[in-house]
Amino acid sequence: MGTCKYCGKDAGFFSHVHKECEEKHEQGILSLEDGIRKYFKDTLKKNELTGLVTKLKSGNYITDPDIAISSAKCIDEYTEKSRWPFHSHQLDLVKDYLYIIGVPYKSINVNESLDNLSQKMVRGFLAEYFTEQKPLQRVLQICQQIMSVLPLPTAKLQDTYLYMLNQAAANFMKDGLLTDDEQQKIDDYMRTLGLSLTNLPAKYQGSEISRIEQSKMLKQLQRGILPQSNIQAPILLGKDEVVLWCYDGVTMWQEKVKREMVGSHSGFSFRVMKGVTYRTGGFKGHPVEHSYMDQAGIGSLYITNKHIIFHSSERSTKIPYKKIIGLNPYQDGMGVQQDGANAKKLIFQGFDCSFVMNVMSFIEV
Repeated sequence: MGTCKYCGKDAGFFSHVHKECEEKHEQGILSLEDGIRKYFKDTLKKNELTGLVTKLKSGNYITDPDIAISSAKCIDEYTEKSRWPFHSHQLDLVKDYLYIIGVPYKSINVNESLDNLSQKMVRGFLAEYFTEQKPLQRVLQICQQIMSVLPLPTAKLQDTYLYMLNQAAANFMKDGLLTDDEQQKIDDYMRTLGLSLTNLPAKYQGSEISRIEQSKMLKQLQRGILPQSNIQAPILLGKDEVVLWCYDGVTMWQEKVKREMVGSHSGFSFRVMKGVTYRTGGFKGHPVEHSYMDQAGIGSLYITNKHIIFHSSERSTKIPYKKIIGLNPYQDGMGVQQDGANAKKLIFQGFDCSFVMNVMSFIEV
């Protein structure tokens, strides 16, 4: 005899649930989720939600795991629908809910539903700093209040800080450069939160955040100041030469020329025997050259105040700015043409070349 997993009574041979109990349980789940949604819409009071949960536990076989799953589902919906600006009432709503519902925090957060809500709220208040609605210290106080209810792991909190920095950088640098006020706002944000532009997580490498430091360097070059950099490069630098930036994973292509003879035979041919043909006359031809781009290696591209330097395990190339007579920007790289009768075109692929173009416009070649 099987036992019903809901009521615990006999369910008959080869069965572990009464159909009536299962239907009652399914209806209980629907009622629970409807109640949670109404609570977050402020149309169901705290005591009413408490009464509903008690009733469903006793009458519809609703368990703590059921409550955790339904809570996560409804919180995901609430997070999706929530829009900035956020208010303290919303945090109180969540805080009271977690107390009323009576299931472990980790059970609801198993798929990071509560983390996602916390991150969205924190982002909303950080945005108020960058839009000059609140001072940074006040924003951070509010963020601490959020995390007292919805704590975030350190890695996720750092990611939230970087995410908003990336958004701010994209907004500030629509014109390509940061103003002094925008630079100051970003510097204060990074210093207060202990953020660094070096060793960024992979998802933010090549993002708008990296352009913040680039913008600062360009501004210094524009004012005749040689920027200082902590970038370590396995290359020999000249006097007063500084590495401004490094792009990893860049592919270098080099122009090569292939020469072949083309033409035709004069005269005619006739068959001597099976498998043997004799042609009279001679071959008249001329050399034809075909140029093509050959992959020369994958490595790092260093941008200094004097050179563009490519370094890989296969080869290294140093291009002085004063030798460049042509620079062609591409969506994912650039082509470089050097001065000289035998100079071949080089293409570097795998990065945004706008910084290089700006460097060359600001330095004295």
